[in-house]
Amino acid sequence: MPNQYHGNISRLMLRYRFITAEFFLTIVVSVFFYGQVQAQDADPEEETVPDGSLDDLQEPAEEIEPSSEMEQQPIAPPEPPPVEKKVEVKAAPIPPPVLASEDKKKGGEEEIVVTAQRYQQSLQDAPVAVTTFSSQTMDRRSIVNIEDTGKFSPNLELHSTTRPGGGSSAYAAYIRGIGNGDYQFPTDPGVGLYVDDVYMARTIGGLMSLDADIKRVEIIKGPQGTLFGRNTVGGAISIVTYEPATTLDPAVKVFTRFGTYGRKDFGAYVNGPIVYDKVGAKLSVASLHSDGYAERVLTGEKLNNEERFVSRAGLRFTLIDDLDIRFDGDYSKQDQKPPTGIFLAYIPGPPDGSTATRIDAYNRVVAPVYNPGLGLQDGDVYDGRWISPGPYKSYSLQKVYDRYEIGGGSATIRYEPIDEFNIKSISALRTMKADISVDGDQTPYSIQTSVTDFEQQQFSQELQFSGSLWDELLRYMVGFYFFQETGDDTYFTESFHGLYQYSEPLDPRNAADTSRYFKLTGTSLAAFTQETIRIIPGLHLTGGVRVNRDMKEFSYSNLFPETGEYRVNPTSDTGEWDSITPKAGIDWKPIEQLMVYAIYSWGFKSGGFGPSNADTMPSPEYDPERVTAYELGVKTEWLDRRLTANLAGFYNDYRDIQLTVQKLDEVTGANVRVTQNAGSSDIIGFEVELGAMPIDPIMLNVGVGYVDAKFADLTQGAIDTGMADGDRVPQIPEWSINGGAQYSLGIDSVGEFTARGDVTYKGEHDLTAADNSEPSDSEKGYVLFGARLSFIPQGLEELELSLNGVNLADTVYYVYHATLPPTGQEIALAGTPRLIYFMAKYDY
Repeated sequence: MPNQYHGNISRLMLRYRFITAEFFLTIVVSVFFYGQVQAQDADPEEETVPDGSLDDLQEPAEEIEPSSEMEQQPIAPPEPPPVEKKVEVKAAPIPPPVLASEDKKKGGEEEIVVTAQRYQQSLQDAPVAVTTFSSQTMDRRSIVNIEDTGKFSPNLELHSTTRPGGGSSAYAAYIRGIGNGDYQFPTDPGVGLYVDDVYMARTIGGLMSLDADIKRVEIIKGPQGTLFGRNTVGGAISIVTYEPATTLDPAVKVFTRFGTYGRKDFGAYVNGPIVYDKVGAKLSVASLHSDGYAERVLTGEKLNNEERFVSRAGLRFTLIDDLDIRFDGDYSKQDQKPPTGIFLAYIPGPPDGSTATRIDAYNRVVAPVYNPGLGLQDGDVYDGRWISPGPYKSYSLQKVYDRYEIGGGSATIRYEPIDEFNIKSISALRTMKADISVDGDQTPYSIQTSVTDFEQQQFSQELQFSGSLWDELLRYMVGFYFFQETGDDTYFTESFHGLYQYSEPLDPRNAADTSRYFKLTGTSLAAFTQETIRIIPGLHLTGGVRVNRDMKEFSYSNLFPETGEYRVNPTSDTGEWDSITPKAGIDWKPIEQLMVYAIYSWGFKSGGFGPSNADTMPSPEYDPERVTAYELGVKTEWLDRRLTANLAGFYNDYRDIQLTVQKLDEVTGANVRVTQNAGSSDIIGFEVELGAMPIDPIMLNVGVGYVDAKFADLTQGAIDTGMADGDRVPQIPEWSINGGAQYSLGIDSVGEFTARGDVTYKGEHDLTAADNSEPSDSEKGYVLFGARLSFIPQGLEELELSLNGVNLADTVYYVYHATLPPTGQEIALAGTPRLIYFMAKYDY
């Protein structure tokens, strides 16, 4: 029955794509002929295009992000008055730097607009905790990758995956103590990543470079169980790109970066109308390169480098009044070295233990065979002599690579026949291929090496009906969502490789290499609704609910390639999980400067199946995660928006936590990772974000986050891994604090100088789910410093030159740190060291 069901779905999807392609082709042909007619009929002397710049695109205007409440009107006056170019990036900034966009006009005349509730509203009017980074904010904070936002948003942990086998681009994200660090099928991320409302199902490629086409990034906190595509149990990261402009003059942006470790980046962006007021297009490309800040001691080879190409393109059609059609496509390619860990300590255990016994056999039998080919000396063995001499130096010699190709396209159709009713359709198709090889032991030998060959495709269709009634007394949204992904992954590991081949007699117990095959077909169907009603002016009630069904078909096998025998024969299993996630809220604005709100909501993340080492349990199933969340918040702005203070407190009743833990395989002695339900946690915390501009040249900001996330009740499986009640949920700092100060100085006949400094503090936290007695489990608190000095020459306000510094104190901190039982090693992965780069950006 599941195969028949998925076959029907696949045929429907194929039919839908053919119909969609035919529809798109018809539109493109129509536009072509329409453009030819327009070109022949147009009078050159009468056709005038209003002046504009990229800064115009950064305004929350109707042309860029049309509100569902507003009817777009053509903007093509025959003789427009001259428009003075705006250079808002270069003007003295207006607060708040975290709570609102930094490109606002003096006196708070403009407000940043967010879409955290799937429609446009002022950030300060949105009854939800959200941190927003505009394109200017990202420049001024030296944010060049989505990972960098984790330093400036309280209670957000965002870095490379806690499974190094996922490479440098797979992300681990946690918001308010809820998230996940695993990239592997079939585990879903706990924090959803969305680009222009399109959900990214896999975390590989999620640590995106923020190129010139990115308009803003919204960090939406707390479960998003009613409005966002997939159930998002911890929160959402929403990336918004620029819409192709149909009425503005062509906008152009070019940037380049040069810096330490051979940094050489280049990017370009253009956006403007093809047929005025009817067709717009955009295109952006970026090439990113660095030689790498890590090194192999024995060969001098550079590691942790970057070699990435990113491109985006878009078309927008407004051929008919009230109908807006937008197509977006993107392609990125990466071919670089993965994050390289370091070997910190050698603890093989007691001499009669399984780890020490296996290491002794390897050194007697295998090391003498491999030493000549590796260029090592006679007598070299696997032991503590290969401990890394520095945080970014390794004795590794195994072949490593980190490659992917990711691409996709989407069609967004918006139709607003009347002011009170809006239809929006979002169709998207994406594909991914990744090949990643990682040396897990960081020695010349293949003690623990992994190779991942990963492919995935996904299709999603969302349909929204929204609007407002009775003079905006009621705002409503009703929607339907379909999502399906297919993918497979071959995960090959070498563990004490060679011990089986070179031991006499051959002992199958020494055949520790494994080849695991994963295949997934996942389908999600949902219907959702959310309504907000105005009780009296300033007082609103919100209610919503989402009904969801997730279905997964999972295939798995575990092969011993050295013997050709299956440890787990090819098998498949299916699972279905239903959920109902309600939301209720109230917000009240007694005065213009103050809003208070309260939210009650549920979050849900579907269950799945884990890998197995026993044929008697070929695909162990784990249950869905569930959270009941309570939030109370206050948003304020005073002194003509010169002082902004937002506060949110929360409590999360987090149940059936899906945790990826590492275990020692009792048969092969290899290190294996499994996902299981670990137990529950009662999470409590708060966030404070402040922005102030005491005088025009000075801008200040502070963000403070606190999370108390400890396990209150553990499953037996979690206890078996060494965990205990009261242990902290991994990857969650108790305190996360950031602060910044900025000063601008304009000098006549010279230009404007701006100096900025930022500081980030991450409190002590556990990095892995393990016995707290292990020294590698805990990461001490650390501080990161950043600074930027920029100059905009007078008379050439489109040009900005800047010198940027990241982690200026060269603080060594770890994003992964664990003790591997089969190798007797303490292994860690250090975060980014000090980086300094020069940037030039031309923005017209």
